Amino acid sequence: MQIKKYIIISLIIFCTYFFNKIYAQCFASPGNPIAGSTNLGVLDKGIIRTVSFYQYSLLNKYMEGSSVIDYNLSSAVSSANYNYAGFSIGYGITNKFTIETEMGYFINKTQNFKYIDFTERGYGLSNAIISGKYNLYKNLIKGVEFSFAAGAKIPFSIKPQIVDGVQLSIDAQPSTGNFGGVLQTFFVKEFDIISARIILINRYETNFTESKQGYKFGDAFTSSLFLSKHLANPYTRLTKDITAIIQLRHEYVMPYYENGKLADYKSGNNSVYISPQINYNLNLIWNFSLMYDIPVYQYYNGIQLAHSYAITFSITKDFGFGI
Repeated sequence: MQIKKYIIISLIIFCTYFFNKIYAQCFASPGNPIAGSTNLGVLDKGIIRTVSFYQYSLLNKYMEGSSVIDYNLSSAVSSANYNYAGFSIGYGITNKFTIETEMGYFINKTQNFKYIDFTERGYGLSNAIISGKYNLYKNLIKGVEFSFAAGAKIPFSIKPQIVDGVQLSIDAQPSTGNFGGVLQTFFVKEFDIISARIILINRYETNFTESKQGYKFGDAFTSSLFLSKHLANPYTRLTKDITAIIQLRHEYVMPYYENGKLADYKSGNNSVYISPQINYNLNLIWNFSLMYDIPVYQYYNGIQLAHSYAITFSITKDFGFGI
């Protein structure tokens, strides 16, 4: 049994280095969209949880502070978008401690320029995160759980990507090139009588090193509040496997450093998003989730390209090995 346990742990670590963490800084914004609400507390001993997801995000407006503006410089970008596929895997070493990875691949990271016939497109693996999650408190009677996680962030590549002989700008690079760390807390309160629960996830990301291009991205603070309601009721069986979720997320991203100087005139933001989500459970084994990300408040330092919306689809499955 011990050998099997070490094989599974080694597999998780192996995956970390061959895939990357999907919550990468994109267009100089290191926000971490949360794909669903199932990847929360620690897992039971011997359980493996996989979460795979795809996200499309669009940026097609410029903002200065909290106002949308016309930006007509010759270097202006008319729109930017990215598509990525992500994967995370967690393993319950004990009933109180879980090891996890977060990984993914940018299918594209594209900028379309406004006044010149040129499109810049990056692609590939981004950053990897491996972390440990520990349950600090769990009360089944009260339906309360609180967990803490800490991990290391490792760039898949520290070399800038070159496409067709041209080095991509920092906004199109798939990897930040920064080594860093991540801290997270998870709080869950369940209300069995009304088949509902409240989830609060806090996440802090920091970077320790500069990239080869001389960039060190700013720290990011994210708080996500989920309100979920299972739609099962005595009047119809059509909704018995469906859960409706609404997420309210706040992101605060500090400005990045460029060659040792703070670029606070073109980086850093303070944003609030609301994300309706629907989750379908199949045979108590598979979970399918669809989420739509809508910014309701955005404040950008200087003039920056701002997020318009994002769509995420995720699939979650648990495997038990009886270890």
